[in-house]
Amino acid sequence: MTVGCGGDDEAASDTTPELPKLTVPRSDAAPEVTAPPATETAPPVDMETVPPADDGGTPAPETAPPADSPENDTPPPSDSPAERFEEFCNENPGACG
Repeated sequence: MTVGCGGDDEAASDTTPELPKLTVPRSDAAPEVTAPPATETAPPVDMETVPPADDGGTPAPETAPPADSPENDTPPPSDSPAERFEEFCNENPGACG
């Protein structure tokens, strides 16, 4: 007898179990529905009658300065490598193309 090979001549027994029939309980009564608790809501706010805040509020975001370009030459910070490079280029125009 060889186990697990499937090479014998015996008929295989039915190994698939029969599944049970499933039922869903039903009720003729309507489900009980309850309303959610009432909540108070504030009346709508008329923005024209609201006074401006006096606590300073949130500051406006700072806008970035325009990019440095030939049309908008922004000088580099004082005594920075960029300033020293610009001074070198002004003194030696042929070296900086």
